[in-house]
Amino acid sequence: MKQKRAFKIIVFCLACVSWTNMSNIAGAQVKDRLPEEPDYASADSWYQTIYNGSKVDVFYIAPTCVWDWYDASGNIMHYADVHCEKQRNALLPSLKLAQDIFAKTNNFYAPYYRQITLESWMNGDSIIEHRFAYAMKDIKNAFYHYLTLMNYKRPFILAGFSQGAKAVVELIKTLPDSVCSQLVAAYVIGYKITPKELLQYPALKAARDSMDTGVIICYNSVSSVEALCTALSPNGICINPTNWRTDTISGQLNDSVSVKIDTLHHVLLVEGLDKQKYFLPSLSKLFKPGNFHLQELLFYQTQLEQNVSLRIKNYLQISNK
Repeated sequence: MKQKRAFKIIVFCLACVSWTNMSNIAGAQVKDRLPEEPDYASADSWYQTIYNGSKVDVFYIAPTCVWDWYDASGNIMHYADVHCEKQRNALLPSLKLAQDIFAKTNNFYAPYYRQITLESWMNGDSIIEHRFAYAMKDIKNAFYHYLTLMNYKRPFILAGFSQGAKAVVELIKTLPDSVCSQLVAAYVIGYKITPKELLQYPALKAARDSMDTGVIICYNSVSSVEALCTALSPNGICINPTNWRTDTISGQLNDSVSVKIDTLHHVLLVEGLDKQKYFLPSLSKLFKPGNFHLQELLFYQTQLEQNVSLRIKNYLQISNK
């Protein structure tokens, strides 16, 4: 029942952002225009900046929840407007879920940013990378504002889902060693780290078990490899959140659903679910039946909550903090 209710929340999140006339937007070809840049010195540019006295922070980056839209002048926009109430509301279910998972007892910081729209992800790597550069500029500005004025050298967790997970990967590539030493772990959920990136960036270290620190927890879930999303492939790492293994030994999500890793494609194979139940036709260009991208946090919520606490405990013991 918990998963059914949570799935409805995510479907609602996607439905409520399609408030523009999508048939008019499709096919429109105009030069990209950018909404106003966020000012991270302003509280209005953050979903939450909560300090509750914890020794550890969570810096969370939200997933894609905005479709293409029109500005007041009738121009098509491919980036979120951080000041738009409807678009901010579209992000709320995902942000609240992330707060429950990663920060029940931790300090929590989550910036709004000019994320690229869902359509952007349907138009190939060149469009994604061109547009994402602007979104990433916001994330870097937000993170270094946080690091300079909010963090006070505390250990932190980086976490992101989907587009937010891509931002986590790109952020880690730029971190100096002194900042990497503060990293408890990075949760790159529903995205990829390519084999080439693993070779090029030593800071991208894959988690090998449930307790290692300074590492990246990364996975994608499908019923079969035929359901892989091209925008999320190829992936060079994967860990199974049901047993925290990186081999092919299965773990149980519940009494009827098992999860194991396909070590060739580095993806989770989920057995025992009705793939049509989780299929969303409006996103069929990205996610085929059997791709469980929208459930990557929901399916493993309990396991992730427990794992965050475990890695924090281990980090603090190692560092004697």
